[in-house]
Amino acid sequence: MKKILLIFLCMCIYFLSSGKACAISLPGGLTIENDVTIGGRTSGNIVILNSDAEPVTVNIYQTDYMFYSDGRSDFGKPGSTPRSNASWITYSPNQITVPPKGSASVTYQISVPNDQGLRGTYWSVIMIEPVPKASLEPPSSEKGKITIGVQPLFRHAVQVITNIGNTGEMALRFASKKLESRDGKVFLVLDVENTGERWLVPALYVDLADQSGRSLGRLDGGSLRIFPGCSVRYFVDLGPLKPGKYNALVIADCGEEKLFGARYTLEVK
Repeated sequence: MKKILLIFLCMCIYFLSSGKACAISLPGGLTIENDVTIGGRTSGNIVILNSDAEPVTVNIYQTDYMFYSDGRSDFGKPGSTPRSNASWITYSPNQITVPPKGSASVTYQISVPNDQGLRGTYWSVIMIEPVPKASLEPPSSEKGKITIGVQPLFRHAVQVITNIGNTGEMALRFASKKLESRDGKVFLVLDVENTGERWLVPALYVDLADQSGRSLGRLDGGSLRIFPGCSVRYFVDLGPLKPGKYNALVIADCGEEKLFGARYTLEVK
């Protein structure tokens, strides 16, 4: 049994390491954002480039999308999440062949329902997924032997975001905090949840001071996008702190003069 497992692992590593990189790219990026009124419409296209010397066929399909601070990502059935806009979107075609060293386009239209209860941000994903040129054909099985094939699969997830004007509440929750030490440095790990109705891209920073009130500087935690109902994890490098207690003022700057903050007493042991 151990020998079979070893063969399986070796073959997986071989196929994955020898798999050809994805030939397609999306010059327009992986985010489409539109501000649309209730009952309004907008349209556009997704350009697909093929850098290969051979044609590439791609499938186009929809999913919903949620993500969480523990690393989970959920690409669920279209329309399965409370703020999905998948049913508002029509696109064409469902499959297209991109010529060698050429490009092709997927056109889309977003039609917002005439529902006065709509507020804030709604989103879903359009997947652009190359079709494998050929599935691996395993050789005929022999008694006592195992044959395995692995086909690498690459896909691009284009997030289609629709804001209903400037409506919707902005709200964040600092869900949890902890300190981690690695490579001689201390990191403040913060889980932040979007509890509002609009998507946000908070720029997070920490004003750190010792117990006497002496400032140890402003430390940047970076910027991460958060959709309503989703959460992210920030890692803030506090540097090589000595054991003791510290005061931390955490600020999440969401722009439009909208700030969220929290105060913590941190103990480094």
